[in-house]
Formats: sequence, C-alpha cells, structure tokens
Amino acid sequence: MSFTGVEFAVFFPTVFLLYWVGPRRGASGRNWQNAILLLASVAFYATWSPRLLVVLTAAVATSFAAGVWLDARPTEGMDEAQAAIMRKKRKAIAVIAVIMQLGFLGLFKYAGFFSQSLNALLDAAGISDAMPVLRLALPLGISYTTLIQVGYLLEVYWERSPACRDPLAYSAFVAFFPQLIAGPIVRTRAMLPQYYERRALRTDDVAEGAASFLLGFAMKALVADWLSPNLVAPAFSNPGAYSAGALWIALAAYATQLFCDFAGYSLMAIGTGRLFGLTLPENFRYPFLSKSLPEFWRRWHISLNTWLFDYIFAPLTTGRSRFRGRVGAGFVVVFLASGLWHGPTWTFVLWGLSHGIAMAVHHAYDEWYKRRCRKDRRWVEARRSKPYGAAAWVLTQAFFLLTLVPFRSPGLRAAADFAAGLLGLGGGSGRVGHFGFMALFCAAFMVVFHSLQVGRGPALMERFRALPTPIRGVSYGLAMVFLLVFVPLGASTFIYAQF
Repeated sequence: MSFTGVEFAVFFPTVFLLYWVGPRRGASGRNWQNAILLLASVAFYATWSPRLLVVLTAAVATSFAAGVWLDARPTEGMDEAQAAIMRKKRKAIAVIAVIMQLGFLGLFKYAGFFSQSLNALLDAAGISDAMPVLRLALPLGISYTTLIQVGYLLEVYWERSPACRDPLAYSAFVAFFPQLIAGPIVRTRAMLPQYYERRALRTDDVAEGAASFLLGFAMKALVADWLSPNLVAPAFSNPGAYSAGALWIALAAYATQLFCDFAGYSLMAIGTGRLFGLTLPENFRYPFLSKSLPEFWRRWHISLNTWLFDYIFAPLTTGRSRFRGRVGAGFVVVFLASGLWHGPTWTFVLWGLSHGIAMAVHHAYDEWYKRRCRKDRRWVEARRSKPYGAAAWVLTQAFFLLTLVPFRSPGLRAAADFAAGLLGLGGGSGRVGHFGFMALFCAAFMVVFHSLQVGRGPALMERFRALPTPIRGVSYGLAMVFLLVFVPLGASTFIYAQF
C-alpha cells in the first residue's frame, strides 16, 4: 500500500473514522487512539510483507525493554563506588541495545553488500566464492525505524528523556504508518509525549493537514512521476546515446524529481499526521535557495541530518575520542554514514564521501574568511554583496547537482559514463524524452514553489491561510477533483522507500 494507491483511498478514511469515534476523555481515549494507530500501522506494514512483521516486533520489544531497564536504574543516592558500577552496567545495556538495533539493519540491508565486496577482494587475490552472499528482503522502513529507536535509547541513556513505560504508546510512536515508508525520522522529546495524551480534532489541523497532503500528492504525481519515465530514466539507463546538453537537462530533471518525490512524500506524511492530531517534524525547507552546503543540509532531509549531527557528529567532535575538535574529519564520518544509510553500494559511498570532503573544505574556508573579516571590514561587505551571494548559490547548487550523478547511477562505471557525457565525451546526439508543456510546467513549479519563501511569497501564504475555512475547503476540494481526474492512482512507488 502507498499514499498514491487506490487502496489508501479506502484505508485512510476507515482509520480516520475509527480513530475519532472512540472515547473522548482520559486514558481510555488515548489508548483507543494509540490502539487504532498501531493496528492501522500493522495492517499497512502487512500489505508490503506480513512475514517481516516479526522483525519490527522484535526491534520494538527490544528497545522498549532496554529503555525501561535504563530508566529504572539511576545513579542518584548511591555512593561513588556503587554509582561507578551502575554507570558501567547502564553503558553496557545501552551499547548492547543499540548494537541489536543496528544488527537488524545490518543483517537485512548490508550483509549482501559487505559479502560481495569481500568476495571481490578475495577474487582479485585468486580466491573465488569465499563468502556466501545473503539476499534478504528489506523490511519496510527499517532504515527509519532503526534510527528512531537508536535515538530513543541514547536519549534515555543520556538521561535527556524518561523512558516510555506504555508499550502501546511506544509501539505507535515507532511504527506510525505515515512515517514508515520514508520518514520523517521522528525524535523522542518532540514526538513521544504526543502519544501520552488523547488528541482532539481541530479545524486548523484538518485544514493544514489536507493542504500539506494535497501539495505533496501534486508534487509526486504531477512532477516526479512525469519526469522519471520521460526524462530521467532514459538518460541514466543509456547516457552514451545522448548529447551533453540532453544529459544536463536530465540531471536537472532528476534533481527536480528527487525533491518533488521525497519532499512530496514528507508533506503527505506530515499532512496525514496532522489529520490524526500529531505534529511530525518538518523535513524540507526550500533547499534550492541555499547559498552554502551547510545551509543546504539544514534545509534538505532535515530529520536525517539533525539525527546524524546530534548522535554522531556532536559526540565525536566534543567527546574524548581522537575526533575531538576535528570538525573536518567529523564531517567526513557523518556523510559517509549518510551515504551508507542511503544504500549499500559504492555509488552512495562516493556520494557521501564527496559531501563530507566538501563540508570540511567549506568549514576551513569559512574559518579563513572569518579571520579576514576580523582584520578588514571590506571582507564583510564583500560577503554581503549580491555578486558574492549569486556566486555562492551557483557553486552550492552546481555541486549538489553533480553529486547526484553517482547518487542516481546504478554503479560506478555508469556514473563515470554519465559524467563523461556531461563533458561532451560520450559521443551521443539523442534528445531526452518529450519536451513541451509538461517540461515547462515542472520548471515553473519549482520556481514558484521556492519563490513562496522569498520576497512577498511568505506574506501571500499567510493571507491564504487567513482566509475563512470554507473558502480554503473549496480550494482544496477543487484541487482534489483536479488530481482525481488527471492523475492515475498508484502510478509508482517513492524513491526513498528503497532506502
């Protein structure tokens, strides 16, 4: 089942009605809502692979039990010797629990990659077929549920948050079906307390939730699903057949497809959450307005990047390890982890390494520029100038665009062929897909979408939100009718579902 499938058009209204017709007060109302969400999430998961439900169940049970154990053993009131022993026990339990969560992810997602890579090395040494290659089905959303649970365990271990002692609330928090396919990656302190109270149906939540869902659906169905078969897939499957200009257009089309697909899914998930009275975190914030890589990663896949920086980068660069104070090395580690998280292939490793090195270079440049600014105010004025801003924007966006070559390519050889084609070395002369109205529409959509964040755009959005609810409701209804008439349901799955 998918947000764009016919089944969801029946599934969601049923869950929505059951969710809101239950008890209206106290613990019974909360438990009813959490139970409906959990049952709906189990049913949603089972439509993908019912046999793998045991993996999700085992992971949730393990993290819940470990969290309760960690929270039940504070060190306050103990003498120093007892406290030291308890700290060691708590650390051991936390490490074991985190390793178990990462073990589930590693077994299903990375076992085949590492065994294939090892076999390639052994084959180069003259030893063939030394390791069996595991080919396991990937449980739905395991990359997302793993990070949610690891973050929860670390929050409890660091005593930043109390452990959840309500298994129903915790299970619904981890397995909430809108976030299963492609996030956002919810955080303990912001999200888990929302499951401790009964949610109320508010008109603002319905209006904002419907608006987010419709916008996300339009981005996915009208833009991403058209670009993929018409422009992106033909060029990346056979780059040698196309001219350099066509490949550049296809690369820009893929950036648009990726954004509209993933940001569109995030908006649909956030909108669905709002309809249940739950506020999921923002995942995209107009990333193509960014004028530096750090700014870009604060705007793109926000929930993943904040997770990586909070739980990997910060402990590495501020703790007692050899990475303490080595910000550049920390960037490389974080983005290598991000690359591997996206997928068990060398193309994702190359993508992550490229961004890690670029972030380290940018940090070094930024420190150098700040020193110049302290000595001469003209450097400050230069950085505030429009030419500097324009150059920074072009450089940032061009780098992100070029690194999408390995991100999209099926292998390193294919990425090299596509890169050669961009430089005019491919020898092809073909055009990509069919241009015309839809190509212009996709480009115009991206311009208009990001324009809403600059100039008078935010004021126009606020004026629209201030309109009476019936008027906004009519607008959403007309948009829904348009989508139902012109967009086929169930056209394709989401790109980030595979991660």
